[in-house]
Amino acid sequence: MREIIEILQRQCSQKIALREKRPGLWQVLIPFYHEDGDMVEVFITPLDNNVFRISDQGFTLMRLSYSYDIDTPNKERIFNTIISSYNIQNDRGNLYVDIDSEHLYPALMQFICAVLKVSNMKLYKREVIQSLFFEMLDEYIFTRLAEYEPQKDFHPLPDMPEYEVDYCFNHRRVPIYLFGVNSPAKARLTIISCQKFIIEKLKFRSITVLESLDCLGRNDQKRLMTAVDKIFPEFEEFEKSGEDYFKREMELMG
Repeated sequence: MREIIEILQRQCSQKIALREKRPGLWQVLIPFYHEDGDMVEVFITPLDNNVFRISDQGFTLMRLSYSYDIDTPNKERIFNTIISSYNIQNDRGNLYVDIDSEHLYPALMQFICAVLKVSNMKLYKREVIQSLFFEMLDEYIFTRLAEYEPQKDFHPLPDMPEYEVDYCFNHRRVPIYLFGVNSPAKARLTIISCQKFIIEKLKFRSITVLESLDCLGRNDQKRLMTAVDKIFPEFEEFEKSGEDYFKREMELMG
């Protein structure tokens, strides 16, 4: 214990105490708190070669589970994005990072930040999902729908590049144009593009995948519904049933 305290005291001026929980496992007592006033649970274990393991012993995900479940692929991606951004590993619910003694205190601070961020996933879920929406859509299309030969950033009217399709499935007589929408501006651009394609007498089927129905107001929802053939109201629904929908489309319009 004395070795850990000395290392931390050399690297910071903050008051830190340790409490032995069991042989080789020390709880760090440091004034960082959850919203309910409980102190953040963080532990240090000495390893070999002057390396230490900082961990939460599973408390973070257990605490989160009281009010929020990581029970969908989207939520799992968000969780994994958070911990990977801090270089944290997840061993069956135990979050940890191994660090050399020279960087113990900075790593401890980063670990606490990650714990607090995971603990509050439900509060900023919308912001994170929105930032990842097109990345998740892109990954899904080029893995799960790769057999339909998707083309990204497709221009059905080559002389008018302002009318762009996010993904074109152009492997059949009547192509499918797929648009991702996560804002009113993107919805209106999708509507304008589809209307232009109709005016130009292009044959196509149109699909829109919304980040969430909440990302659009009622008027934009109505306009979009009249402009496109199919709307998935949230990415999670597209993730669950998109493949089946494409199979049915192929059978009907092949």
